[in-house]
Amino acid sequence: MALGRNKTLGLGAVFAVIVGAAYFLSRPEPSLPLPEGSPASPSAPPVFAGRLQAPSGTLSGVAKPQPESTADDWPQRLREAQERLGNYKRFARYPPGSRPAREHPDQMTPFLPVVRQSPLILHGEANEDVRIQLGQDRRELVADEAAKLWVRCEDSQGKVLPCKVAQATAMPAPPSDSKLPPVSLSFSDDGQNGDERAQDGTLTTSFQPSLLGFRSFHGTMRVQVQLALGKEQGSALFDLLYTPTAPARFTGTVKESRADGSLQFVLGLSVQKAGRYFVVGRVDDQKERQIGYLQWEGELAPGNQTVSLTVFGKLIYDERPEFPLRLRDVEGFLFLEDSAPDRMHMPRLMGVVHKSQVYSVADFADTEWDGEMKRRYLDEYSKDVERAEKRDPNLP
Repeated sequence: MALGRNKTLGLGAVFAVIVGAAYFLSRPEPSLPLPEGSPASPSAPPVFAGRLQAPSGTLSGVAKPQPESTADDWPQRLREAQERLGNYKRFARYPPGSRPAREHPDQMTPFLPVVRQSPLILHGEANEDVRIQLGQDRRELVADEAAKLWVRCEDSQGKVLPCKVAQATAMPAPPSDSKLPPVSLSFSDDGQNGDERAQDGTLTTSFQPSLLGFRSFHGTMRVQVQLALGKEQGSALFDLLYTPTAPARFTGTVKESRADGSLQFVLGLSVQKAGRYFVVGRVDDQKERQIGYLQWEGELAPGNQTVSLTVFGKLIYDERPEFPLRLRDVEGFLFLEDSAPDRMHMPRLMGVVHKSQVYSVADFADTEWDGEMKRRYLDEYSKDVERAEKRDPNLP
């Protein structure tokens, strides 16, 4: 579609496309999803929108005062109490750190490029005849890492429109008290510096904060782009979380072992900064079927350390994977309490990190997870059922 054929564009109005990949800032801190009505587990490294999330704090009380009930309320309360107890029993078959992949469908492919599409906004209304595509190959950067950013304009039929990047500027994202000045970037369509194909309508840049004077900055970096499409002007933005110095690095060594009826992957780390760390990995089987979402959290001191990601035995028994298992896409961060940003990322391990030996499902325990926290919840949920059965909210 040519610009001259677009009646809306012919009005000479200003369009605005404000699309970003704002990440890990000013957000609530949800914990690992539990069945409806179940309290969150404080021991599980929580997640947010498919990404690692900071801990959610202390365990909330599991016994809450119940409102005064009439005789007609008790049958419903009994059904709800029985349902909560049954849901928690099913959920708590596996520990918080070793969950089925199906519980986390949006977290199993964390390193895919982020691509946003938005229609042209004209007088506050969307014009579906023109769409702006923004893409970035990663959402956080550590030390000397670089991100590829791209912009593309298309009509409603997918035909490329000749938009240009009139100006692009990198800066600390507001609000920020940083005094570092903005730095200009150049987007091009010449098949170089990360641009995959010359003159295909996709404008690309490589963004490396450490080379642009931002090595002393820790927080969200913003790339502000001014777009031009004919006489029309608009803007777009990209946000990336930048950690200037890695608090720890994966060494790349992985050892596996069978322990307590489960399979453990022990990862080596070189820790520079002590503190509370969170590590997450994903496990597929030989046929690339997603099996498990593995989590670890704990305190680490400086020096060479190890962390264990466990594929719980009953998870293996229930999922019946085809061995060998593949540990992949491992990431981690140091949690910074009462700080903004609240984490320092580690360089990630992308792709398959380790392939296990070939085992039989029978090599692992078909035993449900047990722990003090689980017993506490089961006790409280069972008491809720008993209260409803006896229609007595004052039972201890």
